[in-house]
Amino acid sequence: MKQLKGNSSKFFTRFLIMLVSFVAVDQLIGATLYYFFTHQVSGEYAVANHVVYDLNEDVLVLGSSRASHHYNSTLIKDSLNLTCFNGGRDGEGLLYSTAIFELALQRHVPKVVILDVTSDILSEKEDEKNRLSILLPYLKQSDIVENMIVKKGRLELLKSHIQTYRYNGQVASIFQHYFLSSANTVLGFNPLDNKMDASRVSNKTTLKPYSDSISADNVDALNLFINECKRQKIQLFVFVSPRYNDDTKQNSYLKMKSICQNNRVIFHDFTNDEYFKNPEYYSDRAHLNSRGANLYTDTIVAFMKKKLTPLANVQYLSKNEIPVSQN
Repeated sequence: MKQLKGNSSKFFTRFLIMLVSFVAVDQLIGATLYYFFTHQVSGEYAVANHVVYDLNEDVLVLGSSRASHHYNSTLIKDSLNLTCFNGGRDGEGLLYSTAIFELALQRHVPKVVILDVTSDILSEKEDEKNRLSILLPYLKQSDIVENMIVKKGRLELLKSHIQTYRYNGQVASIFQHYFLSSANTVLGFNPLDNKMDASRVSNKTTLKPYSDSISADNVDALNLFINECKRQKIQLFVFVSPRYNDDTKQNSYLKMKSICQNNRVIFHDFTNDEYFKNPEYYSDRAHLNSRGANLYTDTIVAFMKKKLTPLANVQYLSKNEIPVSQN
């Protein structure tokens, strides 16, 4: 019996030593990875890190890949005489944009925010929640990140207590973008240079990648984003940037437009604007190339000037009517 108690005591002692050692090593490696993570010089996280830790610009652009590829920060800066940074990120939706916006506001309040949205921005997308793990490195920065992570599942939040788990699958990328600059971005803007082959694109098909059921989480995120802009007195512009042949009559689109209208948010849809029907402006059906992005940026800058300075005699290229306006 004494021997059994002695063996149990040794087991628990060893287990405790192993647990303490694991926690200590995890904390050490986590702190090391956090340093290299926050000092990356290129890549998508370098863009996100600027928004979270170093944002000091007057204008902030947020959204998915269509934000990062469509809004030329330099043109916005030069035309509006306001500093600008593009914080758009490929493959990410409204949940990510709202979280990263909340993180940015902890250190800096921009004067103007441009939120680029898609017609399916409020649609239910399971893969959007799965990608929320990219916010894990920012978990200790704000409760809003925790609220977003839990949408993926409480198990994800539990696993995130392991420091090294927060950088799972990113270690090679972190060191690559710390030691090597491989980005094409300027102030967050990432231009696309190739041209779409219009002969391979059908004029009859539309882009409807997701179901048309509305996500309550995305609706809440949009309302939170808008309310935060109101509270901080930030001028918000919500744009649907050009897309080569698309259907904007989905429930998601109509709901999003209604929310903007009810909140008197400046909203404008360039999706089917005749000015951007030229396939020469596109890299693919969903994205403008650098030529198209520059033309589009000139268009929205003129549009914004007209709103920011109502008395200015500014003509913008798009001929669409302004759906809603903000006092």
